[in-house]
Amino acid sequence: MTSIEVQGADGESIVFDGATVAKFKHHGKLETARNPVSTFREVRVSQRKSLFGKAKTPAEFEVLLAMSSIMALTVDEAGKAALESLVAAVTAARDGSS
Repeated sequence: MTSIEVQGADGESIVFDGATVAKFKHHGKLETARNPVSTFREVRVSQRKSLFGKAKTPAEFEVLLAMSSIMALTVDEAGKAALESLVAAVTAARDGSS
């Protein structure tokens, strides 16, 4: 199993290594959280709005990944696609380990 990494804004990322999901800051130099896949509960994605309520251009999405701890990340369209594959892999790993 290869790892899946979702790159976010400001040098943040979320990485799934097959057994755990970790959140990193400062371009991977500082790990802020690590949770086993068995604790995965849900993911919420919402499109960021501008000050006047219109969708931002280019599109940005706020991600909340609920596990033992909550991991937040802001991603673009490419990050959203990577997030979908990460969530599918985490869900499969969690359901396979139950």
